[in-house]
Amino acid sequence: MENGILYIKIMKFQAIERKEGECIKQRKRYSGWLVLVLVLAASVLLSGCSVIGLDAQALMHPPKPTGEKAGMYALLKSKAGKNFTLKYPTAGENRSAIIQHNLCGDSHKETVALYQRKGDDTAVSILFTALQNGKWKDIGSFTHPAAQVDRICFGDLNGDGQDETIVGWGNSAGSASLISVFYYKNGKMNELKLDQTYNELAVMDFDGDGKKELLTASIPADSEQQFVASLFRLKGDALQLMGSIRMDTGLSKFADLLSGNVSKGQLGVLLDCVQTNGRELTELIYWNRSKKMLCAPLYNAQSPQQNVTLRDMSIASGDVNNDGNLEFPIVTRLPGYTGASSDDVGNEVQWTRFDAASGNYTLVSSMLINTRDGYRLLLPDKWKDTITTKQNVSARRLTIYVFNSAKGTMESPLMNVQIFTKKEWDSSKNKNGYKQVAADENSITAVNFPSPNHKLAVPFATIQRCFQPIAKDS
Repeated sequence: MENGILYIKIMKFQAIERKEGECIKQRKRYSGWLVLVLVLAASVLLSGCSVIGLDAQALMHPPKPTGEKAGMYALLKSKAGKNFTLKYPTAGENRSAIIQHNLCGDSHKETVALYQRKGDDTAVSILFTALQNGKWKDIGSFTHPAAQVDRICFGDLNGDGQDETIVGWGNSAGSASLISVFYYKNGKMNELKLDQTYNELAVMDFDGDGKKELLTASIPADSEQQFVASLFRLKGDALQLMGSIRMDTGLSKFADLLSGNVSKGQLGVLLDCVQTNGRELTELIYWNRSKKMLCAPLYNAQSPQQNVTLRDMSIASGDVNNDGNLEFPIVTRLPGYTGASSDDVGNEVQWTRFDAASGNYTLVSSMLINTRDGYRLLLPDKWKDTITTKQNVSARRLTIYVFNSAKGTMESPLMNVQIFTKKEWDSSKNKNGYKQVAADENSITAVNFPSPNHKLAVPFATIQRCFQPIAKDS
């Protein structure tokens, strides 16, 4: 019965979302986000967990809560008035309009609510409430002249053991946003406004002192100007600039920001950037503790176009081998490939890690990526600098050839990667030596080996381990 109720709520949410045009901005790599949220919502509703944000996520005006939550919602209604609209952050990890988080350092979680009053489309309000002596109390209410909320995140910026609330305010154009930092002191929430716009931000302990800092990255309106990364810390009741660094010009947007270990024991961010000409590059930014300055080792001020990550194909940075360290892609053209420069199958992607101690790069793995057919192939070591590819789009076949660098020619075909429909695969009695390496609900990915005795031939078992499915281009 509960599953049926949940299904109806999900359907209502989807219908209202379509009707009111309230959709959440997301990047291609997070295309499954809505499914994840619904699964999490199901687990919370069925387990009885008291995460208020998931109740609010179900509808723009959530169903009337009961018990302890009822008092919080009644307080929100008294502050917001009739027919208010909940405002959902459009980026970041916290996408709910009502969030519970411990902000006062006590045993209870306080509540943060984001909303817009009826008839006011140029201001967003934020309400902080705390449960005191069994009743919900207003511990801070603020209004900001913003059309939307870009993101909300939490972190202990001053080292007092209590998390601050960092809110990025956005606008309908989706351009640069302003920042507010809210902190609890003397029984109430207080606001610090950072007089600086940003396009991306990260909250993390960059300098290793046990307190988190705030990193912003801003693209100027004039594309001829350099973008700026700045690091701030909370000192007393003020935000203090620790350092800033200017980097690339000619950017149109940031594709993504990843924070974490950019080197062993070194926290930082990888910032994927899109140029106005459509090309992409990655910048690595971290705080050098000994020099007490922001560093960007991939950026070359003397030769900005020499960034080793500059690429024609669209690919995001990430922890490609799940070792807890972030890698960035260096894309090199396969020898002898005759297709377009943006063809992903005509490139070798070298996933690379930075070593902050030595300043050197370490190759983690190399792969071919085929977004058209939905797979990536880790290249065996013996294929390094020895192969090229040829793609037959209509036949959905990719052939890997030996490349003779001395003659500049393709020679023996080592492997064919063929996409079959399930019907083709099931009905084919003679599969021409093809063996399945991956499958989804609609298709089969299979390989065969035209030159099994070649010195560069690789056993099927090895190739099978090298295939990884990815989302296909729509």
